[in-house]
Amino acid sequence: MQAIGAGIAGVAVLDVYLYLSSVLPGHGTQEQVWQWAASVAIGPVALTNPSYAWFGALVDLFVGIGWAGGYAYFAQKQPFVNARWLISGLMYGLIVYVFMQVLLLGAHAFVWPPTPAQFVNQIFARMLFFGVPVAYTVARMNRA
Repeated sequence: MQAIGAGIAGVAVLDVYLYLSSVLPGHGTQEQVWQWAASVAIGPVALTNPSYAWFGALVDLFVGIGWAGGYAYFAQKQPFVNARWLISGLMYGLIVYVFMQVLLLGAHAFVWPPTPAQFVNQIFARMLFFGVPVAYTVARMNRA
């Protein structure tokens, strides 16, 4: 339950932040972002039809739940993680960013951010707007 709750929270907050900070200023759509996520999973054909956006949204959600599940498992084994959820979430977000880039390299879908500011924004987004909501949700659900 922690993985599902934390994953949904993390993906929702991250997607809203990235939409406002990257997609909207670049005159893109969230649909295009989700199509790209689908293309990573099933190949370039997903970029040809907007109907693949729903599949991409599911991929995005399942990946977020998977990462949150890893965090929740680690938090169960290491009690200090929930006691210091803010720093734990920030560091976990950084770990997620690094490993996601490695996975994208393996899937031949890695693309360098167009500017140094976008690079920093991507790291900042994963740390603060994915890692922290995941850590906060897991810590709160552990108290219940």
